[in-house]
Amino acid sequence: MRTQRPTQRQIAEKLGLSPATVSLALRDSPMIAAETRRLVRQAIEESGYVYNVSAAALRTGRSRIVGVSFHNIAHQFFAELLIAIEETLGEAGIAVFLNNHGEDPTSLSRFVESLAAFGAEALIVSPPPHVTAEILAPLRGRGMPIVYVSRHIRGDEQADRVVNADQLAMRRAARRLLDLGHRRIVLIGGQTGTTVAEDRVAGFRAELEEAGIAWSDELWLRCRPRLTEGARAALAVLDRAERPTGLVCFNDLVAFGSMNALRSRGLEPGRDIAVVGIGGTDEAAAFYPGLTTVLDNPARIGKLAAEMLLERLATPGAPARHVVLEPKLVIRESCGAPIGPPA
Repeated sequence: MRTQRPTQRQIAEKLGLSPATVSLALRDSPMIAAETRRLVRQAIEESGYVYNVSAAALRTGRSRIVGVSFHNIAHQFFAELLIAIEETLGEAGIAVFLNNHGEDPTSLSRFVESLAAFGAEALIVSPPPHVTAEILAPLRGRGMPIVYVSRHIRGDEQADRVVNADQLAMRRAARRLLDLGHRRIVLIGGQTGTTVAEDRVAGFRAELEEAGIAWSDELWLRCRPRLTEGARAALAVLDRAERPTGLVCFNDLVAFGSMNALRSRGLEPGRDIAVVGIGGTDEAAAFYPGLTTVLDNPARIGKLAAEMLLERLATPGAPARHVVLEPKLVIRESCGAPIGPPA
């Protein structure tokens, strides 16, 4: 038999307060004295009362729901990003609805429609390739804020965003190998259609050209930024007549796959061929040899994005904020190979 939980009115009667006072105390309103709020919270805990979000949404017009959409939540970068977002929004009493769009615009479109149907308050998103801001129209039409993380849709300046300085990150990764004397360097990973890929490829090309290395499309081996695809791409480049001496990898997963591919050919990362990644994952330090990588700031991006969203909900008319985080190169053994003639 299900136990009947008390109502706000019953808790108010028990404490000798008005239902309105209890309601404000539950929302941690500064209009209610701190001691009264403490007494209400204590009574709530003792009674087993559960705040009815649906009923509150009808009264206030706020669902306390925010959508979060990434392309690969299994990737540590997005896992750390999500943890930071959820912790920050959770402290504000906001629930997260999650979508793993897997680079499929249709998946994101369905999620956007669901958020609109549930009356969600906003969306934090790393969009799939080759989409326009039109995909977010069902939310924009309801006045819901959008915050981009990691990736953004170019030209959509009205949305807030927190991203890395991806051109600079890639330039620092490539510069590390150039400073070690490498001239035969290739970029492994990434695909066209996202701001991250476009900016990283632009940074890689610019760094090479400034070093006097002529650009060729053969210097970029496109693949999805995943471990297995990074391994396949690395094997393909090792089969070239003129093998590279250094690999700059789109992210740490691609770098790990590339390092495994080198070993399958009897080559040691950091001794025979240098490897640099982007991401700064925990595995980068644990992998052998340790991976030289450019930190990608996932936890900081997530926290800043969530805080930015809370500010946007509080002040909808404020100017859009575009935050770009500076990357940091962490040097480990994977790039320490002396330069010698190709085998």
